[in-house]
Amino acid sequence: MKKLLALVVPVFVLVACGKRGDPKPPVPIIPQATSDLVVTQRADNVILSWSYPALTTAGRSLTNVRRISIYRYDEELPVPAGGRDPNALQPGNVDPTQPQPQAQFARIPTISQVQFAKLSHRIYSIEKANFSTATSGAKLIYTDTPPTRSADGRPVRVNYAVVTEGGTAHSDYSNLAILVPLPVSVPPASLAATAKTEGVTLNWSAPTQTTTGTGGPIVIGYNIYRSAPGQAPGELAAPINPSLVTTTTFTDAPPYGEHEYRVTAVAASGPPLVQSDASAPARVTFKDLVAPPAPTGLEALVETGAVRLIWDPVQAPDLAGYRLYRTEGVGHVNIKEAGTIPLGPPVTTNSWVDSRADLGIAYKYAVTAIDKNGNESARVWTNWVVVPKTP
Repeated sequence: MKKLLALVVPVFVLVACGKRGDPKPPVPIIPQATSDLVVTQRADNVILSWSYPALTTAGRSLTNVRRISIYRYDEELPVPAGGRDPNALQPGNVDPTQPQPQAQFARIPTISQVQFAKLSHRIYSIEKANFSTATSGAKLIYTDTPPTRSADGRPVRVNYAVVTEGGTAHSDYSNLAILVPLPVSVPPASLAATAKTEGVTLNWSAPTQTTTGTGGPIVIGYNIYRSAPGQAPGELAAPINPSLVTTTTFTDAPPYGEHEYRVTAVAASGPPLVQSDASAPARVTFKDLVAPPAPTGLEALVETGAVRLIWDPVQAPDLAGYRLYRTEGVGHVNIKEAGTIPLGPPVTTNSWVDSRADLGIAYKYAVTAIDKNGNESARVWTNWVVVPKTP
């Protein structure tokens, strides 16, 4: 009997090991919440930008994104204690007795994500098929036109977030991007670009109206944008000025070539940045206008039937060569110039032989340096020399 039990037990164990447990549900693929949502105001529009969703909450690659939804909550500036006359302000007007809208809202705490989830509403969804048209560089962008004032003229603070929807689940709300819209000016006018030796100088007229035509605009400075001809800078392009330009002139040192410039008027440098639409473009061709240094050490050596010219090489990175000139003289004591002529095409060496000099005639020579853009240095002259008629 003991032997039989010994045989049965292993069989029981084997059967137990082969038993399958209850199937586990698949782990949901949840998109990671966006964390770099940024907003800027351009004229009366608000531009949202954020990185393309790439990861799940488990840190794995996100392969199935159905859409991205944009949510917004418009927060009106509270009415002060004691109320106010609703007719005191018309929509879009700025109360001159109150601080600027941003300063007014600075005293009011921003809402939390929990509050945003309860108060916001979806304003748009970017479907997967439209991702390519909603992309600027490595960012997704969306342009919104929110209200800038309440019905009775109070400032508004707009709050944004985005949500990524995957195949079976959606992300949490992104970070909140918050903006207090400001009355923005019309674009700067009369932009002119002038190429000079040191660079391209821009001049323009300061705007005097807002986009709504009511009141004076807020302008704390300007941003400058440079692009290739016929190519407007993208919505997220960075200005070329390292800091805000506070005058209506700016000098740029661009690469040689043809360029287009545009200027925006800035109401708040941010973040978030608030600025006007770009001005009409000004096109200019910037080329090298600086001549290379003049040659030094020029000497005219009289040889049998010829004059040899030698000089020190010019050190210039864009040097193309040297141009030579000859002036013929009349007389031998008080020599008078009879005219100056160029001596053939430019040369690339630092010596040259004039084998066509007439014997017994006085000559003096000049050499200049030229660069690849045709800029020519000052002429450097020799003294008068004469090739003898007889050896």
